[in-house]
Amino acid sequence: MTALASVLLSSCGKDPVPGPDESGAEWVNRCNFENRHIAFQATGAGFSVMDNPEKDDVNKSRHCGRAVILTAGGNNALLTPKFNRKFDFTANPAVFRLKVLAPSQGGTVRMTLIPDDAGYPTLVASVNAESGRKWQELFFDFTSYSPADNVYRAVSLTFDPGTASAGDEWLFDDLLCPSDDLTAICLFQRQSNQPLFTPDGSRSWRGDHMANPSVISPKDSPDGNWRLYLRGSGSCPSYCDQIGLYQQNAKDFKPFGPWKEYAGNPVLPVGSSGQYDDGFLLDPAAVVGKDGVVYVYYNGQRVGHANHGLSVRYSTDGGYTFKHVDAQLKPGYGCSDAVYHDGKYYVFYGGGNPCRLYVTVTENPLSFQGASTYETIPIGGGPSNFDSYAVNGSMVFRLEGVDKWFASYQGSSTSYDFPDRFHIAMSDDLIHWTKVDSRIPLFTRGSVNAWDEGAVWFCEIFEHEGMLYMYYEGWGNVNTTVDDRDQAYFPGRSCIGAASCSKEDFLKWCGLSK
Repeated sequence: MTALASVLLSSCGKDPVPGPDESGAEWVNRCNFENRHIAFQATGAGFSVMDNPEKDDVNKSRHCGRAVILTAGGNNALLTPKFNRKFDFTANPAVFRLKVLAPSQGGTVRMTLIPDDAGYPTLVASVNAESGRKWQELFFDFTSYSPADNVYRAVSLTFDPGTASAGDEWLFDDLLCPSDDLTAICLFQRQSNQPLFTPDGSRSWRGDHMANPSVISPKDSPDGNWRLYLRGSGSCPSYCDQIGLYQQNAKDFKPFGPWKEYAGNPVLPVGSSGQYDDGFLLDPAAVVGKDGVVYVYYNGQRVGHANHGLSVRYSTDGGYTFKHVDAQLKPGYGCSDAVYHDGKYYVFYGGGNPCRLYVTVTENPLSFQGASTYETIPIGGGPSNFDSYAVNGSMVFRLEGVDKWFASYQGSSTSYDFPDRFHIAMSDDLIHWTKVDSRIPLFTRGSVNAWDEGAVWFCEIFEHEGMLYMYYEGWGNVNTTVDDRDQAYFPGRSCIGAASCSKEDFLKWCGLSK
């Protein structure tokens, strides 16, 4: 475990809050009525947005929310919709903030956290607002409950519950929720604030997106050098996804590049019209099999068709020219990775909604007929409940001198295909997998306004000279900010980023060494 991660974890999440000015906690403003709005659902109160009538040092905003009590002594709750992401208290305590301008007599404000799972209780915190017509900031402390991460997804506000008078007016603003930015405590740390590969408008096959890295190390490569297959998206002439090749020599390999692009890219172009992949080839997984044949498994899709499927092409000339097979291996499923081990091919893929992960074990890399299939990494059970809704993208690797298989995977507690975090599972046989028990994140999406602030996919990890390096796909903004980075596929693009950690720290994090 890194020293930084150890220090931060010891002071995060469930610890008591010293006070508003001493906690060092960070928050995200979910509603400021300027560029972040919430359509509150009102019960027993009228809700509207109005000009701030009492601008002062506490609240200088132009606009604020207004709640007018309709029935004396009744329930007057304002309920938020479900946020696009659940609250994660891994790095920051469960303390929420709200600015209020109370009626002249003051009163009580009650905040309730609403779980997304009926198996968890609602949590309540109440704070008194002082008398006098002035803005105040209230802190709602839920830390005594030790609330579970990635369970609570909505907030209810109630003004003077049970004692309010009809016609009382409450103004409120700036709903601040604990920040879910975990980048500082991740095991793998980014090599820079910029991606390793970015789209290039001058190259049509990768002018819009670059994604889905798949690395072949020298010990497996046909020519003893490093290979990197990745997906490019662009117009050629209409929009499509294709797969290209990059290379580095083993003797002067640099983990953070530069990589040399193969002149004949894309090496896996779209299929001819009418083939099952005539429009889109995504998620490449390259593996060298028997007799040095290179297989690239991928997710293929036709133009104008929703159907997609796990597909494969193969190369007998060292991974430069690839041939189709007659049919897809698994319609409706997307590729994750492939391993050739002891004469068998282990092909990993995901599918369904919510997504589940599988491996098919076959001696014929071009067919699943008669092969055995197993579900691998299950949904849920990961740290902080981060993977309670979906898992996908398992990518398998092995480390020198370690008698274990490792699989990196992506997960989400809210989204089918906009994951925010990577984790690791371990196996002795490539079929049965156990998740690492650590609240330190392996890796997460970037911070607000970073190039990868939205989501991360396909975590490819490889070893080099005592270090582990990660290549991954990240989604982020395009020269602008977004109102809600949790909204799936907000206007943005995919690039490929890189991160690293020591092998020693990784094995400690996995619980395999002290």
